[in-house]
Amino acid sequence: MMRMFALAPLLALVACSPTTSPQAGRGLFDQNCVQCHGKDARGGDTVPDLTGLALRAGGPYPQSMVLDKLDGYARGQAAYAGVEMPQFGYLLTGPLMRVELPDGMSREMPEKIVALDSYLRSIQRAGD
Repeated sequence: MMRMFALAPLLALVACSPTTSPQAGRGLFDQNCVQCHGKDARGGDTVPDLTGLALRAGGPYPQSMVLDKLDGYARGQAAYAGVEMPQFGYLLTGPLMRVELPDGMSREMPEKIVALDSYLRSIQRAGD
């Protein structure tokens, strides 16, 4: 039990890493996602508004679904209106880290995917 408490500060440090921060994720978003989702991440006719992921999920940010789309677990599934999410292979490279999910499970993910997820979480709208 004591070991778990000793790990908590370390896990918090990893979660706040400059390589996985919302700012790092914004840079990756600008490089890879603005072409389809737009600079404001609000999408368009054939791609989703990424600022409304939590709203469409009924409130909580759907982290598992987002990670599935970003890291390729859901490759081949239509992302929105019949448009498939492209595969960005290089985003799957680099250092890995363990991500704690809301359901109590965890998953090892590339840092770049964790950074994108962090950015997307940071831009969610509360409601219109």
